[in-house]
Amino acid sequence: MFKKLILKMKKSVWLYPAIHGIMSTVMVAIVLAIDTRTLFDPELVLPRIMFTKVDLAQTILGAIAGSLLTMTTFTFSTIMVVLTMYTSQYSPRTVENFLDDSITMKVLGIFMGGFIYSILSLLFMRESISEYLVISATVGVIYSIICLVYFSVFINHVGNLIQANNLIDRLYREALENIEGYRKSVEEVKLEKSLELKGFPYEVCIKSDRSGYIQLVDKEALESMAKELSAKVLLEKVIGQFVTDETELLRLRFSEMKEVTDFDKGRLLNAVTIGIERNELQDFDFSVQKIVEIALRAISPGINDPNTANHCIRILGVLMGKIADLEEGYLVKNSEDGKSGTFYEAISFEKELYYTFYQIVNYGKGDVSVVLSIYKALREISKKASPENRQKVHEMGEYLYNRIDPELKSGIDGKMIAVEKADIV
Repeated sequence: MFKKLILKMKKSVWLYPAIHGIMSTVMVAIVLAIDTRTLFDPELVLPRIMFTKVDLAQTILGAIAGSLLTMTTFTFSTIMVVLTMYTSQYSPRTVENFLDDSITMKVLGIFMGGFIYSILSLLFMRESISEYLVISATVGVIYSIICLVYFSVFINHVGNLIQANNLIDRLYREALENIEGYRKSVEEVKLEKSLELKGFPYEVCIKSDRSGYIQLVDKEALESMAKELSAKVLLEKVIGQFVTDETELLRLRFSEMKEVTDFDKGRLLNAVTIGIERNELQDFDFSVQKIVEIALRAISPGINDPNTANHCIRILGVLMGKIADLEEGYLVKNSEDGKSGTFYEAISFEKELYYTFYQIVNYGKGDVSVVLSIYKALREISKKASPENRQKVHEMGEYLYNRIDPELKSGIDGKMIAVEKADIV
């Protein structure tokens, strides 16, 4: 449930603007209460330099409101330009990485909050308080200085975000974090090569109630339901996979004939979050896919940046090396009494390796630097792979060699490729 809330918050572009808008409204109420002497007399506490007359305060707040609205417009325009560049030069899937960035949304929220503070302060600044000196303008000036600091941070941050290597590094760290989370979950359960469900002959299949990508799986909820129903619960699909409303999503196995109510089916389906797009919260494959798409754009004739593609391939080699020792099968977590349990399909290293490199092989088979980079990545993966998976890495090397352009197999290119290919043990 907590991860579902995080997912919704990550997808909400207006989270930070809404927070800062509320905070600014509260700040207006507090400052107004001080200016009207409702809370206390500020002239007895604060230095006199912080006070201004009402007419001067109105002038200052009007100037601040206009300036912050201009800065907000400029910031929004910059965000749109960066989003366009991300879509055209990297991948449409990387747009959310920019929108999810906290600094980007915080800056937009702070500017909008400053405008709200200034305009509301002007609205409630009545002639009835004209005999008092007020601090509204001073607070507005301090707020505007903070906005300028954040604006400079934003400009520097955007300059870093639009660099390909920084984007690739962010995607790498996201994927690495999720891979470590997956490895931890593997260590906590038992890995079985095949399903052993003796004593549970009765089966109930539950179809998905919607179409989309599997975004999150609440394993604790599934374990609780399995215990409550005294059943073995098998999730038929993996995170990131696309399902339709006719896809068999869950299988329940019972030791005796049972009927599963619609209410219980709804609770089971609610443990699996399905959305119209993928997200990287539990899906490291999605981050890997983004790196692959950046590599494909880089080797396309329109961009022609093989060095960025080669960097992506090296990063992909590191990530695949992190899972190269994992075996296929099912992740099993049984209850202590053995009357219930959950089963999840483990990742297939062979599939992961193929789906990571097959597009790059297809589009980069005529570029010798790309081919050499793939072989170097496969060599590093092979060093960390289990004996069974090492053979799959070798097969991928043969697949690559059979796909590259014939011209690259002769001359010095062919010699260098043969050397790199021979290093895959």
